[in-house]
Amino acid sequence: MVQSDSKQREYSRAEVSRHDNAASLWVIRGNQVFDLTSFHTDHPGGSDIIMQFGGQDITDALRDSDVHVHSIEAYRVLKDFYIGEVMAEDRWEHKQPAGGKDEMDCVDDVEFLDIHKALLPQMWRSNFTTEFYIREVHRPRHLPRPAVFFENSFLEKFTRTPWWVIPLYWTPIMCGLMYLGAEYESTQVMAIGFVFGLISWTLMEYSIHRFVFHYDENIPQGTIYQFAHFLLHGVHHFMPMDPLRLVMPPALSTFLALHILALMSCVFSPGMLHAFCSGLIVGYVLYDECHYWLHHGTSQNSYLTQLKSYHLRHHYKDFKAGFGITSDFWDKVFGTQFATPEH
Repeated sequence: MVQSDSKQREYSRAEVSRHDNAASLWVIRGNQVFDLTSFHTDHPGGSDIIMQFGGQDITDALRDSDVHVHSIEAYRVLKDFYIGEVMAEDRWEHKQPAGGKDEMDCVDDVEFLDIHKALLPQMWRSNFTTEFYIREVHRPRHLPRPAVFFENSFLEKFTRTPWWVIPLYWTPIMCGLMYLGAEYESTQVMAIGFVFGLISWTLMEYSIHRFVFHYDENIPQGTIYQFAHFLLHGVHHFMPMDPLRLVMPPALSTFLALHILALMSCVFSPGMLHAFCSGLIVGYVLYDECHYWLHHGTSQNSYLTQLKSYHLRHHYKDFKAGFGITSDFWDKVFGTQFATPEH
């Protein structure tokens, strides 16, 4: 259970029940009180699901398979929002889960990164084993605001990328490539190249996510390799709901794009090269915007809801499967779907 000091405030259930709206959302779990006001909009299942339990005791709901059986990582996130205890006269007795150990007692306290301080200096000064780093970086944490990377405010600006920067930056480049390519090939050939590039992106998306971003246990021992992994993708798994770290900064994506362009120039002639790369760019922009939506968007569309659930399971349940973002097609082809169906 979350430990409280002797000065920790106690609340009656009646007082907690008054905090049942978006402006002030409290819940009780195991006779402990949690303030989820800053979290409900970032809840992986959507705000509506958590809002229906505002001001209530959610102990049994967290274990209810008809709602959603929450992993230990969910309790780890919940622990960050602890504000006090239920008063002695209002305390309830709850059944213990299978195994007899309360879920909150399974949340171990480890010294990894302090999310309230600049993250990159901590990583640079760290001395973690690869096994420890990979385990801890894939245990999601949450902040009600964007995490801080650098203590220097000027450097910090370059680490934050709003979702709208991606189409704003890449659309003119895509249009320029199509315009220049039209001088070499016909409209029909350009259209074929564009569609081919767009489709090819889906495989590239899967491959980069699986083999580059999730090199994980294969990274060599040493802080410099962990630091690089953290910058590239680790931080996204550590702080998955950070709204300014969900799309790739243009500097990094441009660096990767130039390498892809160099490789593709050995395969395609001018014109087709322009069209193919334009298709890749559109695929990439759609991927990045879709990725942002999967973390912060809501929809009544069943396919989009399933896609959101699929991706968030990759974050909160099993980071070694479910590498497709815009589709699970390539996961099916290569057998990297989740081993068990979602409950």
